[in-house]
Amino acid sequence: MTLNSKTRLDRYLAGETVDRRPNLTIIGSVVTRYTGIDIETYCKDPHRMAQSAIECAWDCRLDFVQIASDLVRAAEAFGSRIHYFPDKLPSVAAPALDDITEVGKLHPVKVRDVRRLYDLVDGTAYAMEHCNDIHTMTLITGPATVAGNTRGIQDFLVDAFEEEDAVAELLDLATEAALDLIRELKAVGASYLYVADPVASLFSPDAYRDLVLPRHKKIYNEMEKAGICGRLHMCGDTRKILPYSSTCGAKILDIDHAVPFAEALRTVEGRVLLNGNIDPVADVFSCDPAHTKAAMLARADEIGRARALFMPGCELPTLTPLENVKAIADALDEIGG
Repeated sequence: MTLNSKTRLDRYLAGETVDRRPNLTIIGSVVTRYTGIDIETYCKDPHRMAQSAIECAWDCRLDFVQIASDLVRAAEAFGSRIHYFPDKLPSVAAPALDDITEVGKLHPVKVRDVRRLYDLVDGTAYAMEHCNDIHTMTLITGPATVAGNTRGIQDFLVDAFEEEDAVAELLDLATEAALDLIRELKAVGASYLYVADPVASLFSPDAYRDLVLPRHKKIYNEMEKAGICGRLHMCGDTRKILPYSSTCGAKILDIDHAVPFAEALRTVEGRVLLNGNIDPVADVFSCDPAHTKAAMLARADEIGRARALFMPGCELPTLTPLENVKAIADALDEIGG
């Protein structure tokens, strides 16, 4: 049985038989190598971003077309000044807020009014038009990360202890922007979305539960109402917040290589489909294809090939050897459905 990517992903998530588990590797800016664009173009030209992602998905046998580039689009919309580079992802040069208590000066963001945010909608529509056999999966930056990039991440984490009401207000603004993006993406036919919220993983379990989880639940509830399958990605050692994050409503939850897979499976108790978690550097970037494949197979064996997905635990570096990326799909062939 050989399935196309759309059918494979839909059937696996429905609990049905598939030929191999879907490959949801976060390929990141590796895609730029397929069309020769620089990173700034990747972040600013939605059609070239999408075309790069399509070509990479075909060549590396991914089961989604990644519509994503960077995590500062919404923070830029709120007024943060962004530095762009030809050879690395953009960064915040100056956050919009010098003082969290000034959050009331920010205005709600509407996606249609912000070019780089609407680029995600445009890129999604382009990819759906030009690639019929693979689902798009578009990135929404999570509320904690948007808020961190609007205030400055270190200051924002301090604010979470000292100015909880103002932090909650900023998180609400970020969440509303995410909800608006979901609605715009639904309007062009999106059926899979993923939220990347690495700053959320820096919160203590209690702070995550009280400040971030309610906003994550709003986001995934909006996806559920729209008939969209949602995925959540957070970086680092998130095992202490897994009891909470696994209840947010996401259908797929990524875990990084710092999280023991078997322990995570026990923690989430089947509430969500886990996806992870070989080391993107040691097991994919700085090794050979045989090592990458062996790492994938070892991870599957570690959990007795339980119902789960397998991939690098975080985004791959731009110059990751393509042979190693392709070894991920080879391993999934051997692991099977």
